[in-house]
Amino acid sequence: MMHSVAVFFVQRLLGGAEEGGWYYEAGDLSTEPELVALGTTYASGHETRAAAMAADIQAHLDRDWNVGDHARPLDSVLSAGRWEARTFEGWPPNAFPAERPQYD
Repeated sequence: MMHSVAVFFVQRLLGGAEEGGWYYEAGDLSTEPELVALGTTYASGHETRAAAMAADIQAHLDRDWNVGDHARPLDSVLSAGRWEARTFEGWPPNAFPAERPQYD
């Protein structure tokens, strides 16, 4: 199984008002040309290389893209979302999660 590295814009969204309110993280695959170009794939057996590449990309994102309002952590009420490099088995999804979570 191939492994991919891609950049997502991640936000913390309100899931519902149950138990005083609960939140979940959701991300959209970046369409920014500079960030799309950072995406890459690795053959099976190269999970470590994919993780290392994601860490390198994240360092670049934190230095050049996660500035101002995007520098705040996702759990801050002032957060405007963050750019994150993520790894996946196979091709990256267009967004995550695939379905909005339900309160249990």
